Amino acid sequence: MLKTQDSRIREATQEDIFDILVLAREFSREAPKSHKWDKDKTEQFVLSAIQNTNMGVFVIDVDGELQGALIGLLSEFYMSHIIQATEVAWFVSKEFRGKVSSIKLVKHFEKWAKVNGASYVGMGDIESISSLGSLYTRLGYNKAETIYLKEI
Repeated sequence: MLKTQDSRIREATQEDIFDILVLAREFSREAPKSHKWDKDKTEQFVLSAIQNTNMGVFVIDVDGELQGALIGLLSEFYMSHIIQATEVAWFVSKEFRGKVSSIKLVKHFEKWAKVNGASYVGMGDIESISSLGSLYTRLGYNKAETIYLKEI
């Protein structure tokens, strides 16, 4: 009999930082030049996110191995008191992209956002990795803003 994988979404701990760094490194290899990898910077960011009460760090834990992570930030819009939860980083191993566990990760982030007073959740889509527009639309998101980068 084949053993089914037991995946769960949970808050990250400091013990998860190494595995999150592995996911981030994998992601950076696919990302545009603007997302260049720096281990120390990434490690410092993940640690500070885990410790920051305005941030949430959530992971996909499959039988004790991390297959994805999502880091979000709670903040007020600059022109109002509306709170938004913004996805700052979302790393999922290639073999888990588009799977139920990656959707559950987003849903967990949304629940966390709502519990923490957010009225909106903002999710990003990096052009060169995969197109997430149809996924976000299926999950009830509407395109609200596009960012363009220029190397100077």
